[in-house]
Amino acid sequence: MGQRGRRRLSELSSTRYQLCVAAHDVRELVDLAGGWMCDRVLAGWDVSVALSEPHDLRPLQILGVTALATHQGFGSISDGSGTASIAVTPGIFESNDHIRGVVLQALDQGAIEVTFWGPSIPSDFQDQLVRRQHRLSGAARAFKAHALAAAAIPGATINATESLYSTARWYDASSDGPDNHWREERR
Repeated sequence: MGQRGRRRLSELSSTRYQLCVAAHDVRELVDLAGGWMCDRVLAGWDVSVALSEPHDLRPLQILGVTALATHQGFGSISDGSGTASIAVTPGIFESNDHIRGVVLQALDQGAIEVTFWGPSIPSDFQDQLVRRQHRLSGAARAFKAHALAAAAIPGATINATESLYSTARWYDASSDGPDNHWREERR
């Protein structure tokens, strides 16, 4: 590829939405949010995953995401380089002061979508985050199945939806439109 082609590719990637994900463990990430991340990749997002325990990265490669060391993954959010969304597990939020600071700043500013997944969220955010159901596309379910197999997660199942807690405002998944992949759950 010539100089002109590399410059154009750089321009294109700088205009894509950026999702930065932080987690401790690949297996938990793939099991709880693998389909959601895959759908973001399929929609043209650049998805980077920062891991505190980066072991076997094949499941993430199957989903089409880029794996980074934890400290690299959240540097781009702080420097204002176009990150549109961050997602974290409650466990890494509680145990990593840098990530906690980035998430709190994003929530205060309100310009960056913040998403948590897992069985619960930190109680401080009950009023800021809403439980949502992301309906997985057929392609995301297929890629997630392969990623789960590569992660060797015993008894893992692929549901039609994944539960997330997010500041994002999305459409009701019960609507007929093709872009309506989120459903808000009222408490």
